[in-house]
Amino acid sequence: MCKAQKINVARLVYDAYPHSDLLPLDPETDCRDLRALIEKVRGTDIGDTLFQFLVLEIAEGGEGTLDGAIRVIERARDDVDAVLQALIRAQDGRAEEHRGRRNRGPRPTDLGIWRCPDCRRVLYRSYRQIAGAGAPYCPGCGHEMRLA
Repeated sequence: MCKAQKINVARLVYDAYPHSDLLPLDPETDCRDLRALIEKVRGTDIGDTLFQFLVLEIAEGGEGTLDGAIRVIERARDDVDAVLQALIRAQDGRAEEHRGRRNRGPRPTDLGIWRCPDCRRVLYRSYRQIAGAGAPYCPGCGHEMRLA
């Protein structure tokens, strides 16, 4: 009988991470399993706090499993997207202020929360933007988003 090969989450994360070849890691030894990668990330200044964050979240919050890794990375993606949307809204408000308009900031009733039914990505769009362009399409997967 052929045993199913267990997925090496450490090597998967390393190989998928952009510019991982610039990290001070030896993929053959440091990524042989998640425990080895955690030890390396905790014991060495690897110079990339995002990679360090991802590894520790997968190990601790995701219990080192593939399903857990997917769950915590999706949650982190949603959290980062929420912060990004707030920064974009702040930038839009600053642009209005520079054009001489009174910057009152968006009120909760001014924004619609749009969620992708497929990948669950969230966008915040004003009703004025939606009236002009229609329902947004997800930048992640291209599906039409729905008002949450």
